[in-house]
Amino acid sequence: KKKKKKKKKKTQDGEGLTSKEQIVSATADDGVLTAKVEKQTEAKPSKARTFGNGFIIEDLAMGKPDGKRASPGRNVSVNYIGKLQKNGKIFDSNVGKGPFKFRLGVGGVIKGWDVGINGMRIGDKRRLTIPPSMGYGAEGAGEKIPPNSWLLFDVELVDVQL
Repeated sequence: KKKKKKKKKKTQDGEGLTSKEQIVSATADDGVLTAKVEKQTEAKPSKARTFGNGFIIEDLAMGKPDGKRASPGRNVSVNYIGKLQKNGKIFDSNVGKGPFKFRLGVGGVIKGWDVGINGMRIGDKRRLTIPPSMGYGAEGAGEKIPPNSWLLFDVELVDVQL
């Protein structure tokens, strides 16, 4: 007796859609029909802005629409996790600690943060992909961040003050 297997793949191009795979197998040995269906979950569309130098700002979650906005000159508080893009290794994080506070737009942090956090509302979450030119450059930073490293930061804006 023969066993039949069918594989069907459909890929859809569009925002936020991932390919769906459906596997159907039928056995006619003893009249039993089995079907197995696997589906990937649809990815949530994220708003991503890519700049000419490779800098990317992705909006992961939105805070309250009427929340205070981060703007240059204001003191902001953020929670963050910093990873190396090359291998995903976490080099810095304030998880389990208090929020990191700094004045936005005055060069107190790497340029990627000054640009990437500007315009966020309290509660917003963003992923920043930062090229070396907007990070720690050819020097790197200590032993954890090698020279010319691309950085990934997941940042959440916690507070904005004057």
